[in-house]
Amino acid sequence: LLAGVFALATAAAFMRGGEPGITFALENELNLTIDSRAFYNGLPVPGSTWALKDLAPGVDKFFNFDNILPKDSGKTTISMHLESRDSSWLCLNFTNLQSNDNGVNEPESSVDPNGNASGELAEAVEFFAWRDDGDDVFEVGELPFFGTTTQSASVVLNETTYAIADFSTGTALPSGTTRHVGMAWCAGDLSVNLATAQILCDGVSLGNAAQTDSFSVDVSVQAESSRDKPTFTCAEGDGDGTQRPREERGERGERDERPERPERPEPPEPGPENNSI
Repeated sequence: LLAGVFALATAAAFMRGGEPGITFALENELNLTIDSRAFYNGLPVPGSTWALKDLAPGVDKFFNFDNILPKDSGKTTISMHLESRDSSWLCLNFTNLQSNDNGVNEPESSVDPNGNASGELAEAVEFFAWRDDGDDVFEVGELPFFGTTTQSASVVLNETTYAIADFSTGTALPSGTTRHVGMAWCAGDLSVNLATAQILCDGVSLGNAAQTDSFSVDVSVQAESSRDKPTFTCAEGDGDGTQRPREERGERGERDERPERPERPEPPEPGPENNSI
C-alpha cells in the first residue's frame, strides 16, 4: 500500500517595516488584508478558507493536510487587497522549508533505508502557481508565477520570492487594488498544459519512500511603498522579508521637516582688484 503523509503547514504573514505578522493601519500609510479559498480533491477546506482579514502568523494556514495519498491534489487562491496613500509593490515569499522523514515504517524501509536522515515528500509533491482573475480557475492567458517546468516543492518553495508587482514587472499597484494568486498542488506528477489550461495529477511517481514524511514552509506577503522605494524588486534586497531602514515619519505619517540650511553669505562687492573685462 502506497501512503504518504503530507503536512504542509503554511504560515501567512505580512511584512513591512516591522516584525512579521504586523498589519499596519492606514494612518501608517498602508493596509493589506488577505483572503483564502482552499480546495482538497475538489472539496472546500474550511480551515484554510476565510474572508478578507489581517492574518495571524502560525495560526492562519493556506495549506494544512495530513494523511495525503498518491494522486491527491488541491488548490488555493490567495487574494491580497491593498489600501494606501501611495502606490505599492507586492511580493510573495517562501522561506524556512522544513522536510522531515519522521521515522521509517515497514513499506518505507525497503526503499528508503536511510529514512531517518531527511524526507522525500517535499521532492515528490509538485506545485504550479498563476495570476488568477479571482475565479479560482486557471484559464488560457493567465500568466504563470512558477511550476511550468520545475515543480517540486523542494525547489519552487525553497527560499524563493515571486513578484506580484515590482519595478521589473511594471507599475506599482494603486490603492484599492486586489491581486489573486492561484496555487495548485499534486501528490505525484503535476502536468500543466498552458495552451488548454488543463491541470492533471498522476500519483504513480509518489512511492513508498515518502511514507511518514512531512514538510512545511512559511509564506509571507510583502508590501512596499513605491514612494519610499521607486525601483524596488522582489528578487533583490528585500525579497526575503528583511526590511531596510526607512526615513522617520511625523505623527501623521509625513516626513519630518529637515533643518533649515544656513543662509549663504552675500558675495563681496566687486572692487577694482576683482573686476574683469
